[in-house]
Parts: sequence; structure tokens; C-alpha cells
Amino acid sequence: MKNLPIVSIIGRPNVGKSTLFNRLVGERRAITSHKPGTTRDLVAEKVEWEGKGFILVDTAGFLTDYYGISEQEIEKKAQDQIDAALEGSDLVLFVVDAKEGLTARDMQVAKRLRKLSDKIILVFNKTDNMRAEELVRASRDVGFRQKMAVSAISGRRSGNLLDLITSRLPLAEVEKKALTRVAIVGRPNVGKSTLFNALVGFERAIVSDIPGTTRDSIKYEVRLGNRSRSFEFIDTAGFRRRGKITPGVEKYSVLRSVGAIISSDVVLILADASEGLTRGEAHLAQLALQNNKKVVLVLNKIDLLKEKSADEIANISRFEFLSRLPAVAISAKSKENLNLLVRELMKI
Repeated sequence: MKNLPIVSIIGRPNVGKSTLFNRLVGERRAITSHKPGTTRDLVAEKVEWEGKGFILVDTAGFLTDYYGISEQEIEKKAQDQIDAALEGSDLVLFVVDAKEGLTARDMQVAKRLRKLSDKIILVFNKTDNMRAEELVRASRDVGFRQKMAVSAISGRRSGNLLDLITSRLPLAEVEKKALTRVAIVGRPNVGKSTLFNALVGFERAIVSDIPGTTRDSIKYEVRLGNRSRSFEFIDTAGFRRRGKITPGVEKYSVLRSVGAIISSDVVLILADASEGLTRGEAHLAQLALQNNKKVVLVLNKIDLLKEKSADEIANISRFEFLSRLPAVAISAKSKENLNLLVRELMKI
């Protein structure tokens, strides 16, 4: 099965992005507030409409938080989010406040978006009546082919927006019901591609000590447990905290990794046993759990530990909710304890 298309929501603070996200998803998943910057952690959800599915991403706070950083840094991160959404999404909803009209800041964002205008739907939020819709229709042309007036809070025209979104997206292949899809996620250079190759039985993915070697998701189907069950393993590009993401393709890779998580049934959160679990891994585990995925923590590179003991594995219980998840310590390189990981997968 192909990864589902990705639709990202961008816009300046307090235009109703999270409210729109919740409306399109159909439940209250993103926190909403009149205080700008409320959305800090990664929020993404699978949406199904008229036989088509896609992954909706609320871009604010992508894999980081805003605590303790300056307004200038927040602005830079917001601009990074625009770039990431443009590079990694099949479609982008550029949300503005219809009651305020197109502000100077909106126009600055619009200028950045014009280079990929075919990906953009301009969404005027907070249009609660026909008069507001008429004002939207009469608004100036800012270079985008399609625009839509909605009210996220009341749901007005939200169905029309979903119709427009799905009309612009490719139809994903029908999922094989007997196939268990397993996404392998983690920081660069923790051994994701080595684990992928060990599970599928040969070198399907490129392995390198250079972080960022895997640029997009690689997948392969294999039968495990005496060939009793079929699994499709997905090797994703490594994610980093936003401040450590280099320009260009790595931002794209992060968003595609999110897509792989939501399109999967099981998520293997891979970490270097000696370095332990970071906030980034906690965010992705939380995302997977919120989307009802089975999560297994995989502590790799135990062959490099002196005693190969539990005491040497760093930060295994740093986040309380992670300590309640099944965990397996392995060496993907030597295949040590790989059978224990397969056994854990067979339980799911």
C-alpha cells in the first residue's frame, strides 16, 4: 500500500488552524486557545472522506516546543514549518482569518507559497454567514488557483472543503487486510536501516554512518513466524529536533516519517541503548499511541555495551508513559535478540 497523501495546515497564529484541524478530523484532537503558540507538539491524524484517505497535519510545534525561546526563534521555526509543509505535503491549506482579511503577514507568507501555488488551497476561516462569504469572493487575488470560505467553529462549508481536498489527492491503493505494516522510526544513525535489512533478510536499505543517508521511506514485505504472518516493514528517514534539521530534504523526510507512522499498524521506536530515549522519540510514540498504533521500544546496539545489562541502558524510564510499553534490547548488526523482537511482533 502506498503511504497516504499528506495535507498540512499552515497560517499565522490564532487564525483557527487547530480548530479547523479538529473539525476536519471530526473530534477534538488539537488543543485550541486564543493564545498564539498554543499548539506545540506534533499533531497528525488520518482522515477518511468519500472513500479517500489522507493524513492531516497541524504544523505548529513540529517535533519541538516553544518554552524558553525568543520571539525571533519562534518566527524562524514558523518559517521552517512553511518550508517543511511545502516540501513534504501533497497539499497545503493556507489558513487566514476572514474577519481580519489578508494582513501584511499573510501576504508575506503568500509570497513564499507562490513558488508551489498548485499545492495550495487558500482557506478563509471564520466566515460565519453569507455576507462574510461574499467578502471572501470579492477579496483580492493573491496568486492561488483555489480558495474556500469556511467556519471551523460551526462547521460551515467544512464538507465542501473536504470535497475539494479529496478531489485534489490521488486515490490510495486498497490496504491488504492480512498484512501488518510496521514503521521503524528514530533518530539518524541509531540503526534503522540495519534493523530493516535484518528483518527482511538482505540489504534492501543503504546502511551508512552518515546521518541522513535514508531520505525517504523504503518498504518491503516479508513473512515471519515460520512464514505464518505477512509484515511490511517501512524504513523511515531519521528525525531530529527542529534546530538540528538542515535545510532541504531532511524536513521533507520528517513529514514523510509521520505519514509512515499513521499509515502503519505497528511502530518500532528505535533508540541507541547507550543514549536512551529523547523527547523527540517520546513525541513520535505519543503520536502513534494517539492514533491507536501498537508501539514497541527497541533499544539497539547492545553489542557496544560493556556488560550488556539493563543498568547500562540510558533513560529507559525517562518518560513514564514509555516505561509502560513493551521494550526489547537488541543488536541489529549482529542480530542478537532479533528473535525476541519477532516474537513481540507475533503477539500483536
